[in-house]
Amino acid sequence: MSEISAKKTSNLGKILLKKSRNEVQYFGLINQGATCYLNAVLQSLFMTQEFRDSVESYDKAPEDCGEDLLRQLQKLFKQLSVNVATTKGITTSLGIGNVYEQQDAVEYYRKILKAVGRRVSEVFEGKMNNITKCISCDNINKKTSSFISILLPIEDENNEQHTVEKSLKAFFKRLRLDQDDWMYCDRCDQKTPTETWSEIDEYPTVLTFHLKRFAFDYNQIRYVKNSCALDVPLSLDIKNQTFNLYAVINHNGGYSGGHYDALIKSDQNQKWYSFDDRTVTERSGDLAETPDESPIKVPLDNSVCQMCKCIFPFHSSRLPYMLMYRKGTIHLRILLLGPPGTEKSSVGNLILGENYFPLFTIKESMGKTVGNVTVVDTPNLFTLTPMSWAKELKRCIMLSHPGPNAILWVVPLSQFSNHQQGLFHNIRKRLGSETQKHTMIIFTSGRELENLDQPIDISRHNKVKKVVRTCRNRYHVINSSNHNQASELIEQLFKMIAKNRGSYCTFKRTKKRRP
Repeated sequence: MSEISAKKTSNLGKILLKKSRNEVQYFGLINQGATCYLNAVLQSLFMTQEFRDSVESYDKAPEDCGEDLLRQLQKLFKQLSVNVATTKGITTSLGIGNVYEQQDAVEYYRKILKAVGRRVSEVFEGKMNNITKCISCDNINKKTSSFISILLPIEDENNEQHTVEKSLKAFFKRLRLDQDDWMYCDRCDQKTPTETWSEIDEYPTVLTFHLKRFAFDYNQIRYVKNSCALDVPLSLDIKNQTFNLYAVINHNGGYSGGHYDALIKSDQNQKWYSFDDRTVTERSGDLAETPDESPIKVPLDNSVCQMCKCIFPFHSSRLPYMLMYRKGTIHLRILLLGPPGTEKSSVGNLILGENYFPLFTIKESMGKTVGNVTVVDTPNLFTLTPMSWAKELKRCIMLSHPGPNAILWVVPLSQFSNHQQGLFHNIRKRLGSETQKHTMIIFTSGRELENLDQPIDISRHNKVKKVVRTCRNRYHVINSSNHNQASELIEQLFKMIAKNRGSYCTFKRTKKRRP
C-alpha cells in the first residue's frame, strides 16, 4: 500500500469532488472553544442518512422529545449542507454554559438521542437481554432493555494491542459471579451460585460502540486513559448479522483534555473523510500523521494486516473512541432443488427477471447474481454418486457463499406422487435437518394454476400436506410464465430469512460418536 502524508488544508472545510454528474460537498463545524467533542458527534449524526431524514422530515415534535433541540438540529443540518456551520443553537439548547470546557463525546451522543426522542433516534436503538441463571436449579431470569450504544471493555494490560473482536467476546462472555455477588433465586428461595451474560435481542440499523478508554486507577487515585492500540475491522459478523463500519470518533490526548475528530464514510461516493472542526479532508487511501505518532491507516484500498490477514481501516491505532457500524443489506441466496421436468430453471429465471438458466438439464450447478439476489440452479442430483454429490454441494456453497439462506424445492402439484415424496425426503435426509427452516415448497403447474389464488387447499393431498409440514408449512404457488408473481415470492423469502435471523446452510452434518 502506498502511504502518502495527509496534506494540510486551509479551505475552511470545503472538499469538492465530482462523481459522474453529481457533486459531493461536505463542510465543517466551527469550534466555539473546546466543543470539538460536540462537532465530532454532530458530524457523525449528520452523515447518518436515516437520522438526518428523520430530523428534517418532522413537522410536529413527538411527545417524548425536546422540540427546541429538534428545531436547532434542523437549522444546523440545513446550514451544514451548504456551508461551514455554527453550533451555538445546539449548545444553548443542550444547556452547555462553558464552551471552553471539554466534555465527553459519548455523553453528548446519548444526550442528543435521548432529547430528540425514540421516533427520531430509533435507527440507533436496539434491544438487549440481560440474563441471570441459577447454577443450582437452572432457573433463568431475563430482563430486556433498550440501548443506543454498547460499552466495550479493553482488558489488555500494559497498553497492549487490542481488537474489537476481543472486546465483543469479552462483552458477551458468560461470567460466574463471586459468592459475595450471588443473586437470589425464587425457585431455591435463597442466594445461589449465579451465571450472567448479555445477548442482543433486536439489532439496530446503526450499531454503536464506545470503548472503555477511561477508568479510575486506584494506585494513582485518579482517572486515567487506556491508550492501548486497537485494530478496527471494516465489517463485523455478529450472530449472522453483518455490520459495516462507516464512522469513527477519535480522541487524542489524556483524561483531562485532548482533541476529538471524526472519520466518516460517505454513503454517496463510498469515500472516507476526516471531519476536524472546520476542516474536512478526503482521506481515502492515505496515511494520516497524528500528534502522538500513531498513524491511522485509512485504507480503503483493501490493505491487509499481515499478522491476521484481516482488512483494517485502522490498524494498531490508539485513537478510536466511538465506532458506528451500519447493518448490511440482506443478500438473498437461493438454492433450487427438484427432479427434472419441474420447471425449476424457469422459477430461477422468473426470480431474476431474465432467462439466465437453460431449460434443459445442466451438468453442474450454475449461479447468477442480480442486485442482492443470487440464484443457484442444480443438475439432476438424484443420479450422482456420493463423491459427485459432495463435490456438487461444495460448488453450491461456493456459488452462494457463505451458503444458501433459502432452499426452494420445486414440484408440480398435479404430478406430486409417492416417488416425488420419496425424492424429497431422500434429499432432506442427505442435506441434514438444518435445512428445514430454510426450505420452502414451490408448486408449479403453469396454466393449470393460472387463475388459482392462494391459499390453496392441500388438506385433500395427504402426501403434499406431510411434505409442507416438514417445511414448517411454507409453500408458494407459482405460474412460471407469470412474471408478476416474482416480487411476492421474494417478499416471502425475505420474511423467512428475517425469521431465521440471517442464518444460512452449510450442509455440515453432525457425526454421531460410535459407542
